[in-house]
Amino acid sequence: MGLHRFITVFLSSLLVRLIFFFGTSALQPINILEERRFKWNIVSRCATGGKGDDPDATAPTRRDALAVAATVLLSHTAPASAASIPDEQTYIQRFPTLFDPIIGRSRRRTIRTPLGSGVWALEQSLALGPLETPLRCVVVRLRDGSLWVHAPLAPTEEFFAMVEACGDREGRVTHVVVPSYALEHKVFAGDALQRWPKAQLWTSPGQFSFPIRRVSDKTVWGRNVDGVLGTSDRDSTSNQPPWTDEIQYETLAAGTFNIGGVPTTFYETAFFHVPSRSLIVTDAVCRIPVDPPPLNDVDRLLLVSKRSTADPAPLDTQEARTIGWEKTALLVSYFFPEHEEIDPTAPLGTVTWTPGWHDNFKSLSNRLLVPPVVRTLLYANDPGEVQNWVDRVSKRWDFVRIIPAHYEAPITAGPDDLRLAFRFLEDETMDAFPKKDLERGLKPIADLVLRKPRI
Repeated sequence: MGLHRFITVFLSSLLVRLIFFFGTSALQPINILEERRFKWNIVSRCATGGKGDDPDATAPTRRDALAVAATVLLSHTAPASAASIPDEQTYIQRFPTLFDPIIGRSRRRTIRTPLGSGVWALEQSLALGPLETPLRCVVVRLRDGSLWVHAPLAPTEEFFAMVEACGDREGRVTHVVVPSYALEHKVFAGDALQRWPKAQLWTSPGQFSFPIRRVSDKTVWGRNVDGVLGTSDRDSTSNQPPWTDEIQYETLAAGTFNIGGVPTTFYETAFFHVPSRSLIVTDAVCRIPVDPPPLNDVDRLLLVSKRSTADPAPLDTQEARTIGWEKTALLVSYFFPEHEEIDPTAPLGTVTWTPGWHDNFKSLSNRLLVPPVVRTLLYANDPGEVQNWVDRVSKRWDFVRIIPAHYEAPITAGPDDLRLAFRFLEDETMDAFPKKDLERGLKPIADLVLRKPRI
């Protein structure tokens, strides 16, 4: 069983998760499909596993399940009214994703933080149903005044204007970098290249599409790729970018998985900005903040903060927002964390948080770590190769801060801190996550992906 099994399990767990949050009302948006003349009789087919009311219908498929999950996500996001959304914060999602808005028109606010030495962090929020976490793009002003853009964000006018304000008078973007296989870090690269058509496109190796494998660069990016990054900027066999005297790189082969019957290696490229001594990563490490991020939607935080899904919405207080953030971090990190329990005494689908979840959040937050999903599902595939990358990065670069694509940034940290975050590679019992946080969500999926027998 390969990673395609993980995708199926993840989508199923996502649907269950949404039903847990919203109760049986989560199925009501299915009616929207009929109103929009979708021809699938999805509700009865998914409920009965058969043909439902349509004698010509076939058994439910994975596409049906995805459609159900998508409509639930679409209907339970909480966008501002059209009149309150500034035009510069709207955009169109051109490719379908698992994230809000799935596809079509939506909005994202952008904030920009100067980090000094010609480096800026631009941040938006990434939403999956009621769960919302920070998503970051890094912009570097090169010596010639032009801009290097790492993992572009949603293509709002606000985002584009903030990027261009980092450069010279013309706001020249000369390089767009796709650092990872992960969809949320590359899905907007094509839009960025439409805005900056003279920019060169550099990607980490191993870019792929799924379920359709052979898709042209023009379809994905809108044009051909200018260069694929190698193992390192020191690699003389690769076509190296012109900016490696200012920004060096080392690429991690995170693991090889069977996706649709094709062995596929996941790569992430880390960058070192020499003038600022900054290590720029995507998903390799993070630090989950204690307080809610500034862009997190208050209504979502209050929804997740409830002790029970049967409870009414709480009053908007800083305490409620913080509780919502702590539970959000646990749900995003573990899928089904330890202290989120089905309540057998309440109506079907009711979930209650039991005491102890706050302690589990404290063990997860405010420290440099490899995210549980990345550590459990990816890095366990080939820990030797991951250790090789950690050694290369920590021995080569004397960085003083890390700028990841998620959660908090910048993080004051050096090579010793990075090695400490990866000490589990030598002994998986070191710095272990709570066993019960893992066992209901990540561990069963990891067992499928990595073909480990359940004990």
